[in-house]
Amino acid sequence: MASILDSLLLLLAFVNTICLAHSPTLREIYRFPNGTWVENIAVRPNGNLLVAVLSTAELWEIDPSTPSGPSSARLVHHFDGAEDTDGITELSPDIYAVIASNSVWTIDLRSHESAKPTLIAKLPAGYLNGIATLDEGNAVAITDSQLGRVWRLEIRTGTYDVIHQDETMAANTDMGLLLGVNGLKIVGDYMYYSNTPKRIFCRVRIDTHTGRALGPYEVISNDTMADDFAIGPHGVGYLAGIRDNVIIRVSPNGYHEIIAGSKGSADLMTATSAAFGRTRRDHNILYITTGGETELPVNGTSTRGGKVMALSVEY
Repeated sequence: MASILDSLLLLLAFVNTICLAHSPTLREIYRFPNGTWVENIAVRPNGNLLVAVLSTAELWEIDPSTPSGPSSARLVHHFDGAEDTDGITELSPDIYAVIASNSVWTIDLRSHESAKPTLIAKLPAGYLNGIATLDEGNAVAITDSQLGRVWRLEIRTGTYDVIHQDETMAANTDMGLLLGVNGLKIVGDYMYYSNTPKRIFCRVRIDTHTGRALGPYEVISNDTMADDFAIGPHGVGYLAGIRDNVIIRVSPNGYHEIIAGSKGSADLMTATSAAFGRTRRDHNILYITTGGETELPVNGTSTRGGKVMALSVEY
């Protein structure tokens, strides 16, 4: 009997070790109410997260260091008259540009946590979506998902023009909506972008002041559906896989792999955007926003709300 008991204890210890070795590195930071679509994310210098809630045209701040609950999130601003909020980019420390219904606003959080945004311009766009900083914060590049182009907007003057329009950015209706170029990031002298229905992740070398192309439009990877994304060390992309409900890691040579989520899982259902932490404690944490636990755009309150998730990433 003793030998059988010892064997059972050894088996249980082995199973427990296996479970610990495969313990999930994905955890929930905050969940919004049912019917809420969270679209984009930026990380403040203090480590807090700014998230754009598309379905309510709001900007929220979330403290990822506190337990999930009402006290860990606060409303920064509601954009009256707007139908949605989309991209966010940091122009300079704690000053941001935010897209709300084809208008671009700036908001300064350096000294006033409840600062009101300033309207920069309303563009004659199809649908403004992703946004990235140019010219040391004096301008931004913005994707137009319906017209399949990238705009450049001067922050001080509000003037704008089209700086990119390529076949890799073109829109189609394969997903039901007219959609093309989507997420956007500028790292070094490369502009990275996704085209969601074409399932491609691309880049182009640019002039970091004008934003205009200095080289060819390159497809880094095919068959990688993505909304927005983060760029990690060594130019590695971490793509929010929207309808595929995953995070995909893409190397500069095009090799890609799923590192979290799955088609049949609700953990990252409708993953929309991602950003790395900025403090010593969370520099290897990828924060991910989702549109909620639904396979369709949120247009009511019958679906579980969008979330902010945290994923430990090994570089």
